[in-house]
Amino acid sequence: AEERGVFYLLHMREKATKKGASVRQNGQLVRQKGVSASRLLAVQVGGSMTALDKKRMARYSRGEGNKPRAIKKNVTLKRHVKRSERDIRMTEKESAQAEVLLPTDAGYLEAEGMERTWRFTQQQLAAAVDMQTQAKAYNVKLEQLGPYKASFTADGRRLLLGGRKGHIAVAKWNGFQILHEIQVRETIRDITFLRDHTMFAVSQHKNLYIYDTRGTELHCLRNHRPHVNVMQYLRYHWMLATAGPSGVLRYIDVSTGANVAEMPTRLGSCDCMQANPWNAVMHLGHANGTVSFWTPNMHEPVVKMLCHKGVVAALAVNRGGHYMASAGRDGTLKVWDIRMYRPLHAYMTPRPVHAMHISDRGMLAAACGATVQIFKEGLASRARGPYLTHRLPGSECSSLSFVPFEDVLGIGHSRGFCSILVPGSGEPNFDAFEANPFQTRTQRREGEVVSLLEKLPPETITLDPAKINTVDRNQKERQRELQAAAKARIDEIRANKRAKKKTRGRSKALKRAAKKESNIMDEKRQQRKNQIEQQRMEASHSRTSRHNASQASVAGFPSALDRFNAHV
Repeated sequence: AEERGVFYLLHMREKATKKGASVRQNGQLVRQKGVSASRLLAVQVGGSMTALDKKRMARYSRGEGNKPRAIKKNVTLKRHVKRSERDIRMTEKESAQAEVLLPTDAGYLEAEGMERTWRFTQQQLAAAVDMQTQAKAYNVKLEQLGPYKASFTADGRRLLLGGRKGHIAVAKWNGFQILHEIQVRETIRDITFLRDHTMFAVSQHKNLYIYDTRGTELHCLRNHRPHVNVMQYLRYHWMLATAGPSGVLRYIDVSTGANVAEMPTRLGSCDCMQANPWNAVMHLGHANGTVSFWTPNMHEPVVKMLCHKGVVAALAVNRGGHYMASAGRDGTLKVWDIRMYRPLHAYMTPRPVHAMHISDRGMLAAACGATVQIFKEGLASRARGPYLTHRLPGSECSSLSFVPFEDVLGIGHSRGFCSILVPGSGEPNFDAFEANPFQTRTQRREGEVVSLLEKLPPETITLDPAKINTVDRNQKERQRELQAAAKARIDEIRANKRAKKKTRGRSKALKRAAKKESNIMDEKRQQRKNQIEQQRMEASHSRTSRHNASQASVAGFPSALDRFNAHV
């Protein structure tokens, strides 16, 4: 509500101060001559931008773009390009207008001279920050019940820890104040929060359990035999996706308890799974090196990619849903562009990476053994080196998770849990209607009701969510267009195809020169051509005359059939 009020006041102030507008002062209308420095909000109503507005727009510019005037023949393509460019310009303007609601900027760690950021230790970083930030970096020793897996709520206020040997703890992340903890005395394979901190799911020895924030068992789901290896919660659909050694992907509606879908992948056991935050498509890694994309609407994978030569060990998808990082047991870490389904970069790791996570601002954290490396710009461009490095002597990292809206990385390992400072990893500005770190109890209850009313159905999970509000065209018409486009492409390839240079002396310089000379028509060649044509015509005339003469000679003698006519 405060953000909406600020936006409305700024909009009305800039609308009143635009060039040529009139403002009431002391009961009289006074015409304003000045132009406000932040009047970009009033550009849509006919105003003009100042130098400050143009500078702000330049930060969100995507380049010059395509020119529809250059397209003359294809009218449909010209219309699509023009519409796309108009949407891009509108997006740039709206992004610049929304900058007034983003008061905080993200910062990064910078080194001077010959220094390198990856050489900075956590002790050096803690000594250079304030005491409030120092309290966010700590190490919790739980050596008897590990290794541990960690999960954070969407607002980043609660931390859920699950030890392999049955220990479960719910704590306030900032300062690590344990609220509740239980011992289930069973093997714990994976944990995750559901809608908020009031419920969480635990994959135990055989069954899947759901507990409340105090550790009280709410549900026991027995139809996930033999057990569940990995889980992912879809926040906007209220669905919990699970996968296990049987290779079956299941979707459960948490709000009603119904089984939405159950699909066998037919690719063996699944040990790593990640949800795409943009379109809610599930990414599953398999033992044969493939990564398959699944939706609850189809019983076959919508996309299947061969990513590694060995077992896929870890997956991570950025918040925008454009990039995917995959790590395999073959010792490679690859970054993929999901929009084109092709690899962008590949790295060789000293040991296989078994845990990864991507922050809200695009930092990639990868753990191999006791070493955790964070890459600052490793998605769109190739990273030259790590941004930060943290080592845990005598421990084995088991899970990684960036804290929402904080520059902190949570690491679950074999001897407990620790959080380290990663400057610039968290999103500094938050949307209070999505995830509010300062949410009260009343706001939480109201937000839960609103989320239930706005719950998205499973049919909205597609590769391209932008096509949901569009009209599906006739399939036969689309098929004819695809066939025509393929035929045009084949014709273009054949037209541009060059003649092959054959071997065995046929394409030597002398042969090629002789072929060129054979196409030149000189006087002697023309005379010889006319002579051959005249001889051909004379031969044809002589054959015709001989044939006519033979027919005339035969016509003078009686035929063998005349005797039958004589008797008649």
